[in-house]
Amino acid sequence: MMSFWKCIIRSGATALVAAAFMNSPAAGQAAENVAVRLSFTPFAVHIPIYVAKAKGFYERNGLNVDIRPGRGSSFAAMTVGSGQEEFGVADAAAVVTARAKGVPVVAVASFQQDNGAALFATEKSGIQKIEDLKGRNVGLFTGSTTTIFLQALLKKHNMSLDDVKPVTVRSGTDLPLVLAGNIDAEVSIYSNELTAWKIEHPELKFRTWRMQELGFDTPGNSLVTNEDLIRTKPQIVRAFTAATVAGIEYALKNPEEAVGILVKSVPELKTNIEMAKWRSYMGSVTSSATQQRGLGALDQPKWETLVRLLREYGGLQTDVNLNELLRDRYRSLY
Repeated sequence: MMSFWKCIIRSGATALVAAAFMNSPAAGQAAENVAVRLSFTPFAVHIPIYVAKAKGFYERNGLNVDIRPGRGSSFAAMTVGSGQEEFGVADAAAVVTARAKGVPVVAVASFQQDNGAALFATEKSGIQKIEDLKGRNVGLFTGSTTTIFLQALLKKHNMSLDDVKPVTVRSGTDLPLVLAGNIDAEVSIYSNELTAWKIEHPELKFRTWRMQELGFDTPGNSLVTNEDLIRTKPQIVRAFTAATVAGIEYALKNPEEAVGILVKSVPELKTNIEMAKWRSYMGSVTSSATQQRGLGALDQPKWETLVRLLREYGGLQTDVNLNELLRDRYRSLY
């Protein structure tokens, strides 16, 4: 069987990353100051950006990059789209929603080829299949993409939120409820919260079903910019995107070093937890789209599936032109 890395090399990723620096600015040329707004406070999903900065990939492309912690994907999509920052990391659903509201945000690369969401059920709940959710206490993160997936999953199995007992949660409030037995199941992010819970609370046992495996194959976190920057400074968009994709490849090939770079930059993070998150996350970076078009490829059919879900469950009412939203030609410098 062909190894994981041979598949990536065969996919053209190495050639793509090699192209990240071919036309970098001449020595001595003034660096362009740009900011990147993260989707949330720093964690493993943001590793490629920290790697690209620490390894000098941005610098080689003539960029001085300011990494700014986030306040959620919706915030990042809105501020980047309005030009307050040049670049950002945002969940695909937030990007589509912002675009539908008239915000000129644009996706230029994908960090994550699946949505990262998973249904979990605690072992003590006795839930063995989706139908067992009926009548159970289910965590509900109002306004989150995870709630959209929960609604879609229930409908697929001839149920709705009326068939479960919703327990409203906010970021960080669900774990105590799960530990206390007040939440039996919830849709969460397998490469973030669920991975950390397994390490910090080994007594907590649960089953997981990834949304991708349950028939909801949509994209996750994406690298975004705005229409104005693409129009006025396309070379900056190319320089940043290409260097970030180089950061993705380097982090995949050198996971221990990559996690170390993140933790050095954000000392409050724990190496063992971020390593586990990154290893869980690595598999979602590649897909058939990246095998054909290289790391960071934007998979339009997956975005089309996402738009359909948002129309049905997320209140999306405005048409979104994906040909204008998805700009997949900035991942190399030529």
